[in-house]
Amino acid sequence: MTMKQAITLVLALSFCVYVVQGENAKGKNAVKGAVKAQAAQQCTREQLSLKAGDEDAAMGGVRSVNYTFTNTSSTPCTLKGYPGFLLLNKAGQPVPGKHTVNKAKMFSDSDPVPPTLVTLEAGKTAMFLIYYNNGGAGYTGKPCPTYPKVRVTAPGTTKGFTLKQELQTCIKVEVSSIRASAPE
Repeated sequence: MTMKQAITLVLALSFCVYVVQGENAKGKNAVKGAVKAQAAQQCTREQLSLKAGDEDAAMGGVRSVNYTFTNTSSTPCTLKGYPGFLLLNKAGQPVPGKHTVNKAKMFSDSDPVPPTLVTLEAGKTAMFLIYYNNGGAGYTGKPCPTYPKVRVTAPGTTKGFTLKQELQTCIKVEVSSIRASAPE
């Protein structure tokens, strides 16, 4: 082995030791953070719980509800995209026809909020919003249909959560993408 090869080998080994130790300029463990970020897999239905927030009412029949997914597992997981949102009849069956629409810009947003990857640490939450109109003041048509239940499916999963939540809507329900934090 030549002197140049030996120096190169020593430098390479030194670099590997430095990387394994993972110390960055601030003394934080960069390798652990990188491994943790890589380890976060897409959330499964079994890792999540779902809770509906209170309904918020505005003039003209505009209604909104926020829903919160919580990571109930001990490992981080990720969500990205739009949840599935179905209106259900009394028997718990999906109502025929397309009654929801995914929206990047919701009623309360100043700018569009496109889907982004949200990492949920154990016990942490992410949320999404729905908006709809129940006819409200000035509406003169026949009463809007009422749906006694909803089924919500987290992005990337197939089995949903069924919630008893009465929604009366005359229009399609607008559904936001998953967002990083739940409202206070």
